[in-house]
Amino acid sequence: MPLERNAIGRFRFPLPAGLEKFLQSVRRIGERSLVSRLLALLMLGAVAVYLIVNIGLWWTASNLIDDNLEKQAVRWLSELDELGTPLYASQGGRHVSNIDKRIKHFPEIAFIRYYDASGRKILGEYGDRRGVEIPLLKPDQIRELSGTGGTERDYLVDRSILSGAYLRFIAPIRVRSIRSDGLLGFSLENEKPENVKVIGYIDLSIDSGYYKEQLVRSIASGSLIIAALMAVGLFFGSRIIRKALAPLTALQVPLARLAQGETDVHVERAKDAEIAVISDALNTTIRALRDRDETLRKMAESDPLTGLVNRSLFRRELEAEIEHASHDAVPSAVFFIDLDQFKYVNDTLGHAAGDKLLIRVAELLKSRVRDKDVVSRFGGDEFTVLARNVSREGAMELARSFNQIMRDMRLVEGDKILSVNCSIGIAMIEPGRHGAEEILAHADMACFEAKSHGRNRMHLYEEGGEGRKEMAMDIGWFQHIKQIIEQDRFRLMYQPIADVIHPDKESYEVLLRMPGPNGEIVLPSIFLPVAQRFGLMTDIDRWVIVHALKALADFRASGRDVIFSINLSGQSLEDASILQLIKDHLTQNRVPPNRVIFEITEQSAMRYLDKARNLIQGLVDIGCRFALDDFGTGFSSFSYLKQLPVDFIKIDGSFVKNMAQNSMDETMVLSIIQIARSLGKETVAEFVPDEKTIAMLKASGVDHLQGFYIGAPSEKLPVNLRVVPKTNKNAS
Repeated sequence: MPLERNAIGRFRFPLPAGLEKFLQSVRRIGERSLVSRLLALLMLGAVAVYLIVNIGLWWTASNLIDDNLEKQAVRWLSELDELGTPLYASQGGRHVSNIDKRIKHFPEIAFIRYYDASGRKILGEYGDRRGVEIPLLKPDQIRELSGTGGTERDYLVDRSILSGAYLRFIAPIRVRSIRSDGLLGFSLENEKPENVKVIGYIDLSIDSGYYKEQLVRSIASGSLIIAALMAVGLFFGSRIIRKALAPLTALQVPLARLAQGETDVHVERAKDAEIAVISDALNTTIRALRDRDETLRKMAESDPLTGLVNRSLFRRELEAEIEHASHDAVPSAVFFIDLDQFKYVNDTLGHAAGDKLLIRVAELLKSRVRDKDVVSRFGGDEFTVLARNVSREGAMELARSFNQIMRDMRLVEGDKILSVNCSIGIAMIEPGRHGAEEILAHADMACFEAKSHGRNRMHLYEEGGEGRKEMAMDIGWFQHIKQIIEQDRFRLMYQPIADVIHPDKESYEVLLRMPGPNGEIVLPSIFLPVAQRFGLMTDIDRWVIVHALKALADFRASGRDVIFSINLSGQSLEDASILQLIKDHLTQNRVPPNRVIFEITEQSAMRYLDKARNLIQGLVDIGCRFALDDFGTGFSSFSYLKQLPVDFIKIDGSFVKNMAQNSMDETMVLSIIQIARSLGKETVAEFVPDEKTIAMLKASGVDHLQGFYIGAPSEKLPVNLRVVPKTNKNAS
């Protein structure tokens, strides 16, 4: 029997369909509705009342019957006392034949016995015992009766026969005589002129079952009437309950839709005040959820600074337009707009001025397009425009108008007037020719071509000549990179980073290599620019994060306390989910966050400063550390150190590799080290070429060394590194 995987990933044996249905019905037993629960409570209450009433009636009636029979028995005992006197006078029974006649009129009388004075001899017995064995009087009963003389209750009651079905009344027969004195035979002067003497006993048994049978019949008929009335009450009660709870039951449908994620739901307001409150609360909640979803949608699809659509939504719009163009055979155009010298504005006037400039550019671009066109902030200082149903000539005219409004724009910031130019690349969307990534790559290449001919220019991508060959090559690399990602065939390599003070510490930068179409190893400088143009950098970063953290966990499990430095691209800074991915895989692999350092280049940090700051802070908050790579290449590198919570500064290798021959490079390296130390940050010197450079770096106070001379990248962690002996740093 094949195994199935359940919701939490464990295997289970599939059950037969009949058994599965039975188990589902068992599970549903506890899922009763409120209506059925109330009906069940109503029915239980009715049954309880029914039982209590019947038990009460039976108990009350039984007690009344016993009390009445006891009172009647007292009267019968008195009468039987009188009827039985001749029996004791004659000791033969000729004078008491009328007793049988009397008791025939009373079916409840089971039998009557007369005993002599000793209580052991039966003088007479009357009635039908109905097969019941009646014991003789017991000595203790006779003794107890002898003490009842003169009391209010001059008899005993025995309920032991047939568990109380027979009530046995035993009473003494007493005679009184006046004491004799002289000729008259009695004396009136004596204080006790009478003598009381027990001459026998009357044993009267009454069968209460006769009356109780009548009582059972009466209760049974009454119970049936009560049950019928209760059934009628239950029927109308259930109707009333269902009607009263109908507004509450009606909430099930909108709640079920809401639970499935639908927010296009409205709950009708009930007339009952209590349920109306619930309906109003649900409608308020639904509106809040709808507003939240709309806000989240806008956040996910728009740029928070300019309000334009973001890269993700623009790609979807572009794909839809390509599909539309293939059906209607109407060309459209994509514009890739890059602001010239925008980084200079950021560096000289600050990010607030840069943000104002970006907002103004967004407003101008929106003002030049139609409502059906799409304007996007693609990233940093890059914008894209999708112009629908436009010819080549129309696209060129629109691009010229973009150039013109940029030239004419002036933005006052304090005592300075800002202006900016732009380079524009144009790619036509022709039916059935290219996909979204290819068209964006065409526009990007055309923009690069425009920049190569000077600023504030535009260029229309043409498929032909060298451009066509270059694009065909890029598309080939693009398809190969996608295949490598899908097939999980990238390879990780590790380059050591030596600690000057603690050479025994193991730290490595994780590098990426790609197998080429013919099995050769392709360096990142070949495939990463293509991945950047075709929007694959985030996918590559995700692959590296997942596999590097897994490898780090494996090395640590083998006993090596290793630190990894992992590179992130600028595109990943715009991916809001990258932080959660890192958190998840740190937890999954049980890797201490402080054993991971993430690196971004200085250029990426400056281009995406706000997003870089947020990502770095998020990683620092969970315990990871951060390094700023290729430091020193920007216009105002040092100003960024105060704005980014980085732990390491990696000095650009172009300064390090020539510092032994170039005093300017040496001064630059020394300045970076001194400023980094003053800010409490560690430095890493890249591209270390020889022992002389190592000595100079140590003398300058550098913290870490990296380069092929220290150790070349390898797929296995090296055991021995080329490092200088342990020494103290000199801050000269």
